[in-house]
Amino acid sequence: MLEPIIAFAGIVVVILLAFLCVRSTSAESIGKEGEYEVARRLKRLPADEYFVLNDLMITDTRGMTTQIDHVVISRFGLFVIETKCYKGWIFANPKNRLWTQSLYAGGWGWFACSEKYRFQNPIKQNWRHIYVLSERLRLPRRYFVNVVVFCGDASFKTAVPDNVIDASDVVPYILSFDEPLFDRDRSVQIFDSVHKLFSQVTKEQCEDHVYMLHVLHAAAPAVNDGKALRCPRCGAAMRLRHRRSDNAPFYGCSNYPQCHGTVDAC
Repeated sequence: MLEPIIAFAGIVVVILLAFLCVRSTSAESIGKEGEYEVARRLKRLPADEYFVLNDLMITDTRGMTTQIDHVVISRFGLFVIETKCYKGWIFANPKNRLWTQSLYAGGWGWFACSEKYRFQNPIKQNWRHIYVLSERLRLPRRYFVNVVVFCGDASFKTAVPDNVIDASDVVPYILSFDEPLFDRDRSVQIFDSVHKLFSQVTKEQCEDHVYMLHVLHAAAPAVNDGKALRCPRCGAAMRLRHRRSDNAPFYGCSNYPQCHGTVDAC
């Protein structure tokens, strides 16, 4: 009598474990959805006063590339926006290099569990973008506003740092700045200059930028039962990576971007 019950319980456990191990590895698509949402909202700004540029790649004076999600240029300042699409609980300190995300991994009862991940402080990350723009445009940094926008259903379990806002607040926040720093003609000139910087970046530089990001953030080769985990597409070593959207782990091919092989991290 107990054998069918034990067998059924084993099947349930296997199904639950399989469910908990499911991971979406489409980091870029989820991250882009957040950027698209912010870009759509920025279209609500008065077009005659605010000039919006999305998904910019520019180089600094040394030729190093940096990617900026959004820049809004107006006579009230330059709003440099870093977009994050996260879920779960966020623990943030504006002075710390890393913030923490806590995710409910799923399950119930004895099977319920949570996962914690660290990610780069987006305020500090965005200052890098501002430094490059200030340097290339030869503008004082007081003209720039550092804005971090969170999309998705993430909630802060610590005090929300200054200049960190929800996507629904991005337009009202920008419009709250009403002290002109220069005239409209100057803002048009700045817009043209930023667009020129963007247009000068080559396709090869963009590809190198993406590749170097993965190299810099790559962990040691993934190992399974003492054996190196291999890419199901090309056979190269796999490395532990984390999705941009929610920082959840997955294994990616070490030959990226030439190979896009991935394996779920259970």
